[in-house]
Amino acid sequence: MDTRPATDQHNRVGLIADTPLVQHMLHQVVADAGYEVAVNTSPERLNATLLDSETIRVWVVELENHDTWDTFLNDLLERVEAPILFGDGDIPGKNDERYPRWHKRMQDKLRALAPVVEPKVDAPEIDLERLLKTTPRPVYTLPDRLKSAPKTELGPIWVLCASLGGPEAVKTFLDLLPRDLPACFLYAQHIDAGCLDALIQSIGRHTELKLVPGGHGSQLENGRVHVVPVNHEIRFTENHGIVWQNNPWSGPYGPSHDHLLKNVVTRFGSDTNAIVFSGMGSDGAIGATEVESAGGTVWAQDHVSCVQSSMPDSADRTGAVAWRGSPEAMAEKLIAWLDSHSTQVA
Repeated sequence: MDTRPATDQHNRVGLIADTPLVQHMLHQVVADAGYEVAVNTSPERLNATLLDSETIRVWVVELENHDTWDTFLNDLLERVEAPILFGDGDIPGKNDERYPRWHKRMQDKLRALAPVVEPKVDAPEIDLERLLKTTPRPVYTLPDRLKSAPKTELGPIWVLCASLGGPEAVKTFLDLLPRDLPACFLYAQHIDAGCLDALIQSIGRHTELKLVPGGHGSQLENGRVHVVPVNHEIRFTENHGIVWQNNPWSGPYGPSHDHLLKNVVTRFGSDTNAIVFSGMGSDGAIGATEVESAGGTVWAQDHVSCVQSSMPDSADRTGAVAWRGSPEAMAEKLIAWLDSHSTQVA
């Protein structure tokens, strides 16, 4: 099993510009070159902890007034280990005859700093047979108020992000949750696509919730755990349907936690919440900041209970994680959280 961090396989780029127009133009030139735009923001809105993100291979910076940002630029140069591509300050409009030359020049510089690489396809190995042999624990009690929650209204969305060591933690977490929970789950596990059915069988063997594949056209429902496809990006319709896209996830493993969280936030906004479970690397850290910025809640598995705490630790370092605990503690806390929150999603 390859346990190296996935960072050398990412095509993720961070963009920093002080005007929305320049942010938009940089986004297009970077995306056209085959990279994923992981961060696109202005200096004053940048979450500084993302400067330490090991998944961003290059930072592209274009600031119209350098004097205004002297302190920021000094901090950027001292803190960032990834290469930084500074723009030349001369960005022609799209109808300008100089635009194609600028477009090509930026892409050539970007590729020189960090050539586009093919994503890694090997996912962490998982002992699913061992999971099938586990003994379930007594399920936590559903509070009376939640028992009377509307059954037809979609509750908050909780995205479960897991990689190496994650299935054991996720299974423990789900096994303790009672049926009729007024919440919907998306379970994103780094795994080979051919193992997905076995994952659903092993994780879903004892839980009172229903584990189902996140199939194209399926509907998000309370009390269900929708297992996110490995090879297809998914988005969501206005009536809570899942739509497969004709492209893979960004990043080295499928599904990409950062990519998924961004898509869930785009559709569900502050009703998006996330738990980052055990795993290598830092997938989910950037997505966690998007969830927190949108008004959602982010938790992470604690260091002691993880097989590999790199992924939850990375999310925690962004400042987006509100609380950390064991899978058992998270199940109990989720029930209390739901008991004190509204259950309806727009």
